[in-house]
Amino acid sequence: MNVDDLLTNIEYALTEATKTLQLPIKSGTVTAPKIVKGYLPTKNPRAEQNDIPCAIARLLSDETTEEGTTAQVKIICIAFSEDDEQGWRELLTIMNPIKTYFLAHRNIGDCYRIALPIKREIPEEQGPPEWCGTFTLNIEIPTALEVNEDVRDFLNNGN
Repeated sequence: MNVDDLLTNIEYALTEATKTLQLPIKSGTVTAPKIVKGYLPTKNPRAEQNDIPCAIARLLSDETTEEGTTAQVKIICIAFSEDDEQGWRELLTIMNPIKTYFLAHRNIGDCYRIALPIKREIPEEQGPPEWCGTFTLNIEIPTALEVNEDVRDFLNNGN
């Protein structure tokens, strides 16, 4: 399993899902959400950075069993709104098209498949003006097969 390839494909899917969005930022203007795999870059305290709004794809774990391999990926969505009562709506503006995209395109890249359920969580405790929510995705990924004598014979003889 290539974790970086999985996250690159999810990064592409997030970009496709959010490409038409224009959301408010701290300066009062609007921008498309920043899409990141892994972690946001370290902030320079002397420079103004517009990392929000964003969607971050992060691998939580992967597990291989007799039935196959599954990776668990968290999508962290962050929106900006100074409205303490309605700011959560900006968060949903990012999250809704992402969920719709993943439901309509459960096959990601050439070899990954999103298994249902897709879990969305929006914590009750928020720290406005930044609003945060997450998705947890369980993704079925290809598994390397054990090579035994029967497989070797087949590969060597073509039978």
